[in-house]
Amino acid sequence: MKNPNGLRGQAMVIMRGLKRAAVSKSEHAEARFPGGRLRALRHSGEEGQSAVEFALMLPMMMVIITGILIFGIYEMQILALVEGVSNAGRVLAVSGGQVLDPCATGVTAVTGAAAVLNSANLTYIFTFNPVAGNLPANNHSYPQASCLSSNITSPPSSYMMTGGTVTVQATFNACSLQFYGNNLAPGGCSITQSITEVVQ
Repeated sequence: MKNPNGLRGQAMVIMRGLKRAAVSKSEHAEARFPGGRLRALRHSGEEGQSAVEFALMLPMMMVIITGILIFGIYEMQILALVEGVSNAGRVLAVSGGQVLDPCATGVTAVTGAAAVLNSANLTYIFTFNPVAGNLPANNHSYPQASCLSSNITSPPSSYMMTGGTVTVQATFNACSLQFYGNNLAPGGCSITQSITEVVQ
């Protein structure tokens, strides 16, 4: 019967020999490729794979980023027009009996609050209703940026009566939804916002 301790000892000798051989091989390789070149060669395959993956993902990333930018600008224009129209409604609601050209006053309020929009591409409709209850039969509309009255007691200034209403509607006709040469709104892009306020 063989001595088990002898077999274990032989196995340990063989394992030590294999470890020395592996270390010797590694040292030999390091001697052939000094200055860390061996490590660079080991990792070059991983870097090449990363470069290929990045090249494949780049077009998709550019499409997503561009789409976010285009729709972000569109949303910014909508919010700017909402703020401009709301500002005009607030200004006109407290201007009854004080302005000769309520339309121009409203335009100034819109363009002041919506400075990011080109004023040349904005159109307006101002509707004054001097009767409480805002019945359509009593509406007086002015589809222009100016409606000068000769005095406070003549239209349209006289239509801005306490308890009556003033409606400001503005349309921005130059929004753009061009995406890599494709027009996402082939029928034209326009944004319209309106607000109705009670005159104080």
